[in-house]
Amino acid sequence: MLPREKYLQKGIDNLSDMELIAILVGSGIKGRDFLSVSRNIVSMMRKSSSKKKSIELNDMVNIDGVGIVTAMKILCGIELGRRMYDIGSSEKSIVRNSEDAYRILRDISQKKQEYVVALFLNSRFEVLERRTICIGSLDSVSVLPRDVIIPALELNCSSVVLAHNHPSGDSTPSSEDILITKRIEQGLSLVGLNLLDHIVIAGKEWRRVEV
Repeated sequence: MLPREKYLQKGIDNLSDMELIAILVGSGIKGRDFLSVSRNIVSMMRKSSSKKKSIELNDMVNIDGVGIVTAMKILCGIELGRRMYDIGSSEKSIVRNSEDAYRILRDISQKKQEYVVALFLNSRFEVLERRTICIGSLDSVSVLPRDVIIPALELNCSSVVLAHNHPSGDSTPSSEDILITKRIEQGLSLVGLNLLDHIVIAGKEWRRVEV
């Protein structure tokens, strides 16, 4: 399913970062796969974000398949988001416990599908990045340890906080939640990283997944 079709059928919340960029890029890139171009754009943006480096017009145009007009559209979208939602604020969010995590991630309680999101933290427990790991169906989602470990290593973080929602409204962790948490915790430990917490959010409440 193409990104535009997916948007119309499932809504913007179900689009990945690459699919959001793909809609901005469009299909008018002669002789090139616009999804491949979008993937390169997202990769460049994430690298720039991890290095705290601003993205310039020349950086975007240097990506094969991106012209000046497309580059300006993307950068204008980023700037609009920054102005409206204070993206890139100099004041970093601190997450030391489940309550801190819930305050940042409680918006996923409104999702109709099950979302798994992660907060990647540095050694001072500052949030380096919030990222949606995967999106499931109405009441289930499949997440693998590598889905968390790979971005954690990319961001050079020290610890990770996971959260997912239960659209049913019951925040009680399931046996599968506990099993997945154990696997992710073990996987992160193998590469020297810490799973700080995993919480289940439903309605206006949350519970920790105890392993």
